[in-house]
Amino acid sequence: MNHTIWFRGWVILLVAVILTMLFGLAAALLFTGERRDAILVYSVPIAIPFTAFIFDRLARWPRVLWWLDMPLVILSLLRAFWPLPIISGHALFLTYALLTTRLPVARWTAALILLQVVYLKALVWGDSTLIGGVLVGLVAAILYRRMMRPERNPTP
Repeated sequence: MNHTIWFRGWVILLVAVILTMLFGLAAALLFTGERRDAILVYSVPIAIPFTAFIFDRLARWPRVLWWLDMPLVILSLLRAFWPLPIISGHALFLTYALLTTRLPVARWTAALILLQVVYLKALVWGDSTLIGGVLVGLVAAILYRRMMRPERNPTP
């Protein structure tokens, strides 16, 4: 793991908060009414664990499974623009990030925002895509962990 200042938890959190604030400012300026409110409450907070996830992967470069990470991130992002049945992009990404990152700041931010997503989807909106997103994220995380396991050398 890279131990430069850029990969310290406080630096990652600071960068994540700044980027999230800029995202929130853009959303506040570009949207109005309920659409703006929904983006600020639901879409903006995920920028913090997303930024931490990117830092986690960069810290472990080149030992990263981009072939698995990229499709999951793209699918999660596409979900914001194209409503896919069955899965929540937020739940998918946050479950995957929570279970595959090593940096504590990435895990804690993913866990906290996942709690927000569970609250909103399960208790406020009654949105069953939460279950599909968590299940797909869990399966992908299991695959990731199996692929990242050190190879075992059989003893002669």
